[in-house]
Amino acid sequence: MKLTTEQIECINQTLISKGVKFDDLKLEVLDHIATEIENEMEVSNNDFPVVYNQVFDNWSEEFKLTRDFFSLQSTYPKIVNSKLKNQFQREVIISVVTAILLIISFQVVYNTQEKLEFIRLMKDVMIYTFCTTAAAALLIKFWNLKSKATSTYKHLFDSRFNLLIFSLSFIINPSIPHDLTNQNLFVATIGCFFVSLLSIIFLGMKHIQFQRKFSIQ
Repeated sequence: MKLTTEQIECINQTLISKGVKFDDLKLEVLDHIATEIENEMEVSNNDFPVVYNQVFDNWSEEFKLTRDFFSLQSTYPKIVNSKLKNQFQREVIISVVTAILLIISFQVVYNTQEKLEFIRLMKDVMIYTFCTTAAAALLIKFWNLKSKATSTYKHLFDSRFNLLIFSLSFIINPSIPHDLTNQNLFVATIGCFFVSLLSIIFLGMKHIQFQRKFSIQ
C-alpha cells in the first residue's frame, strides 16, 4: 500500500523533530520507515496512524540523543552519530594502513643520507598536496555557501576544513628529525596527514554529488 504525499511529509517532519536534520541521512531513514509502514499496513490492514506509531516505536532507540562524536557541546540522535563515527573509523583505518606502508618503505632505505632524502621528498609531496587541497577546499567551501542541502558529508567537511589552518605549522616547519625513532614517527604522521587531506576533498565532493541529486529530487 503506497503512502500519500501527506503521509510521507508527516514522516519527514517527525524525523526533523527527532533531530535527523541532515538531508542525506533523513532521506535514507525516511525511505526505510516508509517502506516498513507500507508493508505493515498491507499485512495488518491497520490504518496509517496505528502503523506509524508502531514503526516509530521500533525505531525509538535510534533517535535517542547522544553526544556528538566531534563536539563536547552538540548532541545528535544515535543514528546520526553512528554514521559520523563510521566515516571517522574508515579514515582511521586508512590512515593506519597508509602509515604502516610508508614506514615499511622507509625501512627499505638503509643509508642515513638516503633516509633524509626520503623524508624531504615526502615533505615536498605534502606541501604540493596541501596547496592543492587548500585550493580545492576553498572552491568547495564557496560552492557550499550556495547549497540548500545539508548532509553528513558537509558537516564532516566543515569540521575538517578548520584543520587546514592548524596544519600549516606542520607544513612550514623546516626541521627534520635525525634519530631513527622520531623519523619513523614523522613518516607515520605524514601518512596520516596525507589521508586527512584527501578526506577533505572526498567529503566535499560527496556533498556536491548529493546536492546535485537533491536538487533533481
